[in-house]
Formats: sequence, structure tokens, C-alpha cells
Amino acid sequence: MPELVCSAADRDAWLAARRGGVTATDIVTILGLSPWDSPYSLFWRKLGQVPEQEDNDRLRLGRDLEPIISQRWQEEHHRALRAGREGSVGLYCSQIRPWQLATLDRILETGTGLQPVELKSWADADRQAWEDGPPARVRAQVLWQMDVMDVPAGHVGVLFLPSGEFRSHVIEHADHAPGIEWRTTEGREPLCPACDDILLMREAGREFHNRIIDNHPPDPDASAATLAAVRARFPRHDTKEAEVDAGTWEAWCHFKEQAANYEEAARKLESQLREQAGEARRYLVDGQPVITRVVSEAQVKAHVRHQDYLRRINRKDDSD
Repeated sequence: MPELVCSAADRDAWLAARRGGVTATDIVTILGLSPWDSPYSLFWRKLGQVPEQEDNDRLRLGRDLEPIISQRWQEEHHRALRAGREGSVGLYCSQIRPWQLATLDRILETGTGLQPVELKSWADADRQAWEDGPPARVRAQVLWQMDVMDVPAGHVGVLFLPSGEFRSHVIEHADHAPGIEWRTTEGREPLCPACDDILLMREAGREFHNRIIDNHPPDPDASAATLAAVRARFPRHDTKEAEVDAGTWEAWCHFKEQAANYEEAARKLESQLREQAGEARRYLVDGQPVITRVVSEAQVKAHVRHQDYLRRINRKDDSD
């Protein structure tokens, strides 16, 4: 059975408790599935050397939409959900692995335990990511929550914006039974794909947690999140100087120059493409759509910014 660590209503206590373990959001970052975070940034955030992500309008919108998404899920399934962020429930930990944590958006009470229900709002423009079920990062979150709660299934409700389309998904073990340690046989295919993924996730989470305990940070990677974390860790001190590795300096200079060259070449090629396509909305190669021209007006603070950019069309994205 999972254990309740604290209520998410007390944000300070909730954040402090999260730093001591690996949450469902963390495992997405650890696996390299997060487009906004990195293992390096996460590591130093756990140690308090990088600030927590500031609240913003997009995060607030997601929270404000949760009751609506929850209501849509309940109407579709004719089952009641319990609030998971506030009140009597919040951050849970695994009884077997106390470092394994999860905060649940909603809870479905069943005969096999408290099943997690993850609520998402998602852009219509990225709807193709859900064609084969929840995207990898959402599936990983729910599998982690299922493992913490020791239950055979988890649920996802997603509301697409601005269309308002709602979809729901179930993620479950093949034989609908928790307790996966002894459900795979060495040298054979896993009895359950969910079990196989959870075992890999547990190992990755345990390794990251051990890094924190041993103060063994990951190496910096190429992500924007890592660069932002390094900047936050080391604010400029006007009286300090530091010797840096000559090879790293020379490589940085080389790639900065190359990046400028590639940007210039890309601008020239984009101009050529636009010249060839004229006023067309969609660009084709051998009859197949490859680019969509996106034109819109975006409100940026007190100003309206005109946008006109080319977006590559993925093979699945033929509806734009």
C-alpha cells in the first residue's frame, strides 16, 4: 500500500517533500522525455542550487482546466473521481521504495486500490502525438503513478485546445495484476509491456536518486534547461576570473561560427522556398506535403506580434 507523505495544498511542504525523492514528473526528465527540463537541471534543483519553476499563465490554465477535464472524464465513464491535489490526499510514496513519489490529479477508487487519473490540456496543433495513445512522457508519468500506488491500471483524460475535444485512455498491465517484481522471466520476453517499462523506470529512478545521495551530478548536456541551470548556479561575480579548458573554448568558438553560418544558409534557403511557393499555404515535394506556412497574430504583453513561419509537416500530420 502507498503512504501519504503530505497534502499538495501546502505548496512549501509539498515542494520540500518532492526534493527528497523521484516523482512522476521527475522520471519523465530522467528518461530524457521532457522538452522543458534536463537531468542536470533536475539534479541541482533537488539540491536547491537551481530555483523551482516559477508559476506562469500556462501552468495556471492547466490547473484551472482540471475540474472541467475531470467532469468530462466522469461523464464519459459514469464513475466518480476524488480530488488528488488538495484536501486529504496529495503526495504519495511507495511503501517498498520510499524515494518513489507521485502527486495524483484525481483518484479513482476501485477494488484493487486507488488508481491515478492524469488530467492534461493539450494543443490541437500537436494532436497527432496522441494518435497511438498517450505520448511517451504522459505514459511514463501514469506508469510511475501506478507503481507508486501499486495498482494494475491508470487513466488519462485530455482536453485539446482550442477545439475542446476530449479523449480518455487507460494504461494497464497485461494481466491486470500489480506486484511486478516476479512477473518477468530472465532471458524471455516480458509477460507485460507495462511491467518491462516500469522495471526500466525504477532502475533509472534509483540510479538518479543514488546520484543525489552520493552528490554525483550528471554531466551537462546540450539542452536549454541545462544551460539555464548552469547560469542560475553561477551568477556573475565582477571581481572573479577563471581559467577554462582551451579545447572547450576552441570548440565553442568553432560551433558558434558554424551555427551562424547555418542560420545564414537556412535563411537563404527559406527565402528560396518562399519565392518558389509564392502565396501557397502548403508546400509539396513530389506531390507530398512537407511544409505548412503559418500566419497569425500573437499578443505579447502589450504588443501584437505578427507571425509568419514555415512548419515542417510530419508524415502523420496531413490534416493541417
